[in-house]
Amino acid sequence: MKILQIFNRFPWPLKDGGAIANFYESKGYKEAGVKLTMAALNTSKHFIVVAELPDEVKNLADIHLTYIDNRIKPKEAFLNLFKDSSYHVERFICKDFETQLANICSKETFDVVVFESVFVAPYLPIIRENSNAVCVLRQHNIEYKIWENLAANCTNAIKRSYLRLLARRLKKYEVSVLNSFDGITVFTQTDLEMLRADDCQIPVGVFPFGIDTDALIINQENLEMPSVFHLGSMDWLPNQEAMTWFIQEVWYDVSARFPDLHFYLAGRNIPVDFFDYNNQNNIRVLGEVENAHELMNNKAIMIVPLFSGSGIRIKILEGMALGKCIVATHLGAQGIEANAGEAILFANTAEEFKSQIAYLIENPTEITRIGNNAKELVRTKYNNSLLIQQKLNFYQQLAQAK
Repeated sequence: MKILQIFNRFPWPLKDGGAIANFYESKGYKEAGVKLTMAALNTSKHFIVVAELPDEVKNLADIHLTYIDNRIKPKEAFLNLFKDSSYHVERFICKDFETQLANICSKETFDVVVFESVFVAPYLPIIRENSNAVCVLRQHNIEYKIWENLAANCTNAIKRSYLRLLARRLKKYEVSVLNSFDGITVFTQTDLEMLRADDCQIPVGVFPFGIDTDALIINQENLEMPSVFHLGSMDWLPNQEAMTWFIQEVWYDVSARFPDLHFYLAGRNIPVDFFDYNNQNNIRVLGEVENAHELMNNKAIMIVPLFSGSGIRIKILEGMALGKCIVATHLGAQGIEANAGEAILFANTAEEFKSQIAYLIENPTEITRIGNNAKELVRTKYNNSLLIQQKLNFYQQLAQAK
């Protein structure tokens, strides 16, 4: 099978869930024998140089990059207020990329073109004009739902109004393109149900994120037991919202009860305001860490207090694969088939988070038991090679229908 993947940013380095999800998808295709081509916008924020990529990345596929300066610009954002289009989507539209995609399709015949997120959906017409391939939208999240949740949780009236505007416009675009594809894949049953509620009538396959468990090696040599940590991209608004809430509503009370317990906050692009928490109440703001898996191995309890978002949290599955005990909201763990009290602990309020963390501190053997169950869950239900083969079968069904 010949597959073209289209990205709104190249999936490297592996510093956030989006890059990890895309990279392991590509790696899975390669290992399944797919002849893979990767076309990506080379954004100013995530700029890469192909020659500097590790060989394991360069050897995945025939790689094509097109530069775009898609930084958020105050003037453009302001002028967009007087238009009816989504600024989220507009930022990824590039004429040079259209030309690049047309050239790629003129030189190669593809069986499947995978659009990695709705932000590259504007390039569907150029693919239709130049290829007879099956076109699949891979929905990492139902994007507008994230902004609806952020707006609902925002206490500032002006900001809430603006977030609602962004959500409405993004929803209008997102819903309008759904039935233009031949098929869609999502990570969770919840996302499938939301698509159907938005009148999506084309085939939808549910494929959770697959973990390459062989690449995740457990090492407890430097394990700090007990300890609490969060790891995630801090330029993502739902993570900022979650961490502000957790520190102010949960951690201060937990720290008062357990004065020797430390909380570690790590991730790329942490806003400067968060560093004000550093060294207060045993909070350690680490910023971007060189080796995320090493951090996970060295800490005990992973917290994921998300209240906005959809899709599946890659970092939870990675943490599970490394035997971490995780305390998460139901939304944060959405799409992960884990039984409460067995492979994960759930908490949806400040009091529930305090209670669950206290329970683990006072019963440290539970940290180990739940982490071991989580590890086995990932290895049996979220195997990347198995999920990729199921997805390729789905593509073949779409091709037969077409």
